[in-house]
Amino acid sequence: MSEEEGKWRLLNPLSIRFSQPRIAPHYRDGHLIDETAAEVDDMPLDEGGASVATSTDAASGAPPYDAVLVPPFPGIRVISWLPKIRRPDGEAERDEHGDQKLGKRAWFALDNRRLHSLQCAAAKRWPRRCCAVVRCIEEVPGSTIRELRKFRTTTEGRCVEIGVRTGETQNWSWQEVAPAAASEAQIEPEGLFAEDLWDASQWAPRALALASGCDPAALSAAKREPAVTASSQHVGQVAAAATVARGENGNRDHPPRKGCLSGCPGTGWQYVDPSNNVQGPFPLAKMRLWHQHGFFYAKLPMRCDPSDAFMPFSELFPEGIEPFRDFVLRRAATEPHRAG
Repeated sequence: MSEEEGKWRLLNPLSIRFSQPRIAPHYRDGHLIDETAAEVDDMPLDEGGASVATSTDAASGAPPYDAVLVPPFPGIRVISWLPKIRRPDGEAERDEHGDQKLGKRAWFALDNRRLHSLQCAAAKRWPRRCCAVVRCIEEVPGSTIRELRKFRTTTEGRCVEIGVRTGETQNWSWQEVAPAAASEAQIEPEGLFAEDLWDASQWAPRALALASGCDPAALSAAKREPAVTASSQHVGQVAAAATVARGENGNRDHPPRKGCLSGCPGTGWQYVDPSNNVQGPFPLAKMRLWHQHGFFYAKLPMRCDPSDAFMPFSELFPEGIEPFRDFVLRRAATEPHRAG
């Protein structure tokens, strides 16, 4: 996996902080965050992980978790960060020398609504110790200014306000939905860098396949061939549901084609203009800028790599996936494009 895409690791959602002070009560597709939390499933860690050689840049030994959460959305992005200490009005606090005060390093989410759903699911399973497949990134990706604006929490990310308008929000933390005896002090400390966390491909390959949008069966076969159990059959059902959630509908007139969600590449993007000529390749930053200006329409043929098939713009980014930000749906080309 490239450095741009990050490293897939296992991390307790209750150890992750919110980077934003407020989140909307629903996702872009209209689903409520509370309803989505109820759709989060779980599965056990892969028992065969102990027989696989541990990556040199990941934690050794067996993970201390009882279950891996399986949400109906792609894995969240997290970053190890030293947060600024902010006053209730959002302004950064400064010391006697005028320097900004920093809090303790912790894992922060760039996908805050998804974190809420994961924390709800993990808290309701207490005292079972849950983890989720996360993508650890080394630095803030994409448009730096836009991403950094998310880091404006005034509580060091321990809680978040839920609502659309200021003054009409409700403060929330995972302790509200956990058993009364649960507390942050009872959570086992986890590493603050990707190298200190457990490799998701070793201990949760099927959950990783769902989080990254790949075919679980193919990923498992590449790692090892697991025995068919009731649990693995259930995983297949979850995978099918996740595929539908990612835009592969069951329309009989347009049968779903095999594809895989992948991290958006930094370059190689092409589209077919109205004269049927291929334009590009262009860098990701330029595509993102053009999209922000509304240049792309739903049926515009596009791809992110010359080896891929051209697909309508609306299919490249299924419902719930922000274009040119996290993931893109890719399908291998079966024949070269013929220019007009």
